[in-house]
Amino acid sequence: MQGSREDKAVLVCRVGTRLCAWPLDGVDEILRPRPLRTLMAPVDHVPGLARVRGRWVPVVDVAGAVGLGEVPVGRLVVVHHQGQVAALAVTEVTGVQQLDAAALEALPPLLRDGSQAPLDGLATLNEALVALLDPARLMPPPGLEAPADDEPNTPHLPPPPSRADGPDTPDAPPGPHDPPTIQESAA
Repeated sequence: MQGSREDKAVLVCRVGTRLCAWPLDGVDEILRPRPLRTLMAPVDHVPGLARVRGRWVPVVDVAGAVGLGEVPVGRLVVVHHQGQVAALAVTEVTGVQQLDAAALEALPPLLRDGSQAPLDGLATLNEALVALLDPARLMPPPGLEAPADDEPNTPHLPPPPSRADGPDTPDAPPGPHDPPTIQESAA
């Protein structure tokens, strides 16, 4: 962890079956998933841009960035860090928590040295392990652009269904009411 041993206010989210947290002072808003526009040049773990309050914001595939497999996306968490704005694709937002300084731990050497995972530390919350996301390592590079906007009023996706298990059959393509997913490698 970088520095302080003070309590830390965070927004806790679920990504697949794992919990992660973002510093609360860097959270702007929480939205339902929106249609994505592809980037002019691909960027790791950024599947595209979403329209948020009239501007294009890069969407970060948190599951892919931390090495998880494909997960349903139920919410976009719009965050900021050092003048940059991005939307984190997460399965669900579980709530705001005040993490006790005693519950915060530095990453073990195996994860800290040589890992490209954008993690700042670990915490225990009600006996569950929470990965603290590192804003500096997770934010996409500045200056991402979408192709020319040929549809100024792109419709929003319908809200995800209450179930998070995807299509009814393994070989069926996702239906219009299935939750959007982010592709990732199996862990």
